[in-house]
Amino acid sequence: MRAFYLIIFSIYFYTGALVFADSPSTKETIVGVPTLLSGDWAGLGENIVNTIKTYEKFYLRHSIRFIYEDAKISGSDGLKAYQKLVNVDHVDVLIGATSSNGTMASASLINSSKTVMITPVTGGANVDNAGEWIFRLGNSDILNGKQQAERFLDNSIKRIALLTEETEYTLDIAKAFEIAFRNGGGEIAYSTTFQPATTDFRSQLGLLVRSKPDAMFIPTQTGSALALILTQLSQLGGFKGEIHTTFTAADNPDARALAKGKFSGMRYLAPAYNKESPRMKKFLGHYFAEYKREPLIPFHTAATVDALDLLQAYLDEGETYNREQFQVFLLDKVKNYRGLLGEFSLDEHGNANTGFVSAEIN
Repeated sequence: MRAFYLIIFSIYFYTGALVFADSPSTKETIVGVPTLLSGDWAGLGENIVNTIKTYEKFYLRHSIRFIYEDAKISGSDGLKAYQKLVNVDHVDVLIGATSSNGTMASASLINSSKTVMITPVTGGANVDNAGEWIFRLGNSDILNGKQQAERFLDNSIKRIALLTEETEYTLDIAKAFEIAFRNGGGEIAYSTTFQPATTDFRSQLGLLVRSKPDAMFIPTQTGSALALILTQLSQLGGFKGEIHTTFTAADNPDARALAKGKFSGMRYLAPAYNKESPRMKKFLGHYFAEYKREPLIPFHTAATVDALDLLQAYLDEGETYNREQFQVFLLDKVKNYRGLLGEFSLDEHGNANTGFVSAEIN
């Protein structure tokens, strides 16, 4: 008789679990969104906010509330934004569309508070190894550097000059680039770095030109410094070879305005995403209907939608949001996942494997 009741209890429990899994979660989940809402490259943050609001209107099926915080571009401002969301607002999840400086400055807080943070922007080795609670869906800066080296070598450009802005983001790209370029038989004719606040590049550019490279690679965080570099390079007589940069210059309207047309024809690697996805096209239609323009940075939009889809997929299981369970869900379930970014997997550190495609600034 005791065995009979155990069997009945087991059937009841299992059936109840299935019914519970089919029921949507009712407890509100709070998502904190630190991003760039003012200053240089504020358009990035505006794009993230518009993407989330579009998603909220057309795709949200669970009780999720979003809190936005201005992280600006620096590490210190990024940390303030994360501190507000984690310590004051007590958010459950973070979608961190911040600079790598902001992410790294906040990594200790994110990990110690056990708050899952998903970043839809690019990240390098620093972000990849920032801790078990930090997940990167945005494209890999390491692949950016490696693929940039391959791009030069495949086109028989084997002597380049490297001028790198000193930020977490750009230094990671430059390091990966140098290793891959030299390993492929390339020569770095000249290499130097500069601080983000630098306004006079003439002495560095003079040395660079005299090194007679076949091409230049200038990784910059927002592209604003690049506008000054190109202006001063023109004053020194210009450069006839190819000039390559990072996608941030191409996508930042503030930098493009400052450059006054000097970006035209420059080469860069654009983060890949699934442009042909029917769901991406449908989402872009909703976005355009809401804001009368395309997203400023489409791959950020794609990665943000993927992050929200994954959160909702977890909540579809019927469980009230649980930090540890969501962390495990991301590590276990995101394998060969087909999202708006394309097909990607998260490795054991929580990082996606998406790369880049060649592009040119019009």
